[in-house]
Amino acid sequence: MPGDTPDDTPGERPGEAAERRVEARVREAVAAYATGVEVFANVPILAKTRPDDPSHDAEADLVLVDPAHGLLVIEVKSGEPLRRRDGRWFIGGRELGKSPFVQAMKAKHDLAEAIEDLPDWTVKQSLGTAHAVAFPSADLSAARNGEDALGPEGDRAILLDASDLEDPRAAHLAIERAWRFHEGNLPRGLGARDVAIIRDYLAPEVRIPRLIRRDVAEAKDRLISISRAQELVLNQNRKLRRASVVGPAGSGKSLLAVEKARRLAREGWRTLYLCFNSMLASAVMHEIAAGAEPEARRPTVSTFHGLCETLGARAGTLGAKPAKPGQDWFDVALPAALDDAITALPDTRFDAVIVDEGQDFRLGWLESIEFLFDNPADGVFWVFHDPGQALSRDDEVAKLGLQELDLFEDYRSPAPVAALSARFYRGPGEPVAVNPEGMRPVIVAAKPGRDTTEEVRRRLHDLLVTNGVKAWDIVVLSGSAAHKSLVWRQRTFGAVELWSGAIDADGQSLGLPADQVPEMPSDDGVVRFETVRRFKGLESPVVILCELPTDEKREDQLLYTALTRATAHLIVIAPPALAGRLSAALSASASAPRAGSGAVPASAPRPLPVTAAAVPHQVDTAAAKRVPR
Repeated sequence: MPGDTPDDTPGERPGEAAERRVEARVREAVAAYATGVEVFANVPILAKTRPDDPSHDAEADLVLVDPAHGLLVIEVKSGEPLRRRDGRWFIGGRELGKSPFVQAMKAKHDLAEAIEDLPDWTVKQSLGTAHAVAFPSADLSAARNGEDALGPEGDRAILLDASDLEDPRAAHLAIERAWRFHEGNLPRGLGARDVAIIRDYLAPEVRIPRLIRRDVAEAKDRLISISRAQELVLNQNRKLRRASVVGPAGSGKSLLAVEKARRLAREGWRTLYLCFNSMLASAVMHEIAAGAEPEARRPTVSTFHGLCETLGARAGTLGAKPAKPGQDWFDVALPAALDDAITALPDTRFDAVIVDEGQDFRLGWLESIEFLFDNPADGVFWVFHDPGQALSRDDEVAKLGLQELDLFEDYRSPAPVAALSARFYRGPGEPVAVNPEGMRPVIVAAKPGRDTTEEVRRRLHDLLVTNGVKAWDIVVLSGSAAHKSLVWRQRTFGAVELWSGAIDADGQSLGLPADQVPEMPSDDGVVRFETVRRFKGLESPVVILCELPTDEKREDQLLYTALTRATAHLIVIAPPALAGRLSAALSASASAPRAGSGAVPASAPRPLPVTAAAVPHQVDTAAAKRVPR
């Protein structure tokens, strides 16, 4: 809040120390004298636009949820308050746009309306609300005209000054005084279900399921708890409508994007989750379908081109699909059909759009998406992206002018893999590996063709037979297009068969919509096969990376994307020159630890025995010099 106090510290916004003092005293009062009362601090309020009112986002400094009364919103102002005769308010010499009491009242109404709009809120009677103002640095008894100093919009009963905050008992009495002042607005208390709904809205539990459901030995879904830094991205920026979330692979962008979409949909916003990769869209659909939310309160999930095709067909703006669509179909025909369909389908609109893999979208496509909002100025538009994984084109998200939120931590990769992949990162900043341990990746030099397919066979046998890794914990990733992959054409390696639900025997796409891509069968003799581009945004405990091209225009971006898919163990089978570059980069990553027992799950392989193929060959010094940093 405006106004500096002597105990504000560098890095804090003005008044933050005062808010912390008031919060601490109120919590002490509640703990000592109240039962069942919960306190929430710095609550952002993202309010929908009303037909007769402009957008009114707000923040409540303190919210008390009392089952006996309802909600009490407290506005905190630090510094010396001054109210002039003309009704203008100043704090610490800085003029306020509104009276502190009016601010508290508006925040109270905004919060009540937001809660009453929640789909789960079925109570017909209005929510009981109260408001108050705290001046922790002021003593009203010292004012020249005492209680009349507050003006017509204020009252001593709803003011907590320094004397009211001297100790927990005084604070408790002041809070009770505020409740009594508003008792006419408190028609009912709160039931246990009411409190639970309000608690989930004000402080939702941040626990996000993985995008890939792996049937591990315990036959349980594996969940991850996102870090405090990631939690702040969602919670502290809750009322931010236009945001660009940028971060490296493994930083949880897709997890956060899905959770953001889920939260908005749960709160009644018509929400669209868009990504570029059909495999990622399929995984997200399966995860959301397995959740507890009823279908009417789930976000719509689609790839960008799938959305173009769906709306284009619905509006009649899309011509017949070619038998073998070329690049023009995806780059020109489908986006043009979407633009025309948006105009032709005025009822197809959203309140919120969450874009994942934003680095793969052309700027014009992102700009078209904004026309899907019912009210563009009021819509929630978040784009998650990583310039380091821009495989097809330069990342253009920055040109949208969104407020940027940065993630830096790589939670996915074992430390040695993170250190290796960071050598090829071309995004902003430096990825920070959170996992301090992990197995050193294995880099194998093998010529393209028969030598590579034989090495894939040997590595699969070692993982499945010698080390007892489960087949569903392995993915074979090809850096080549599927229709050019010799590994996919061979497909059968001893008792093991490679599987992909989206391509045919020749490696051609089946053209399945994301919601029709089948899940991998739970068969110990079946190992998933995918290409690096199709597997972007996904992960696997064990990755065998092969058929990496040596003439790739964006080689570093492809390598970075490919290397960061493994969560436990990585095997890279590469042509000799590229294997030399990777080996040099691995050696240069001096800070990368050796294999650590704590970071590898029980199903992960033990270190493979050193063989002639696994011993790094003589390094191509010219290639090694090209390794950055």
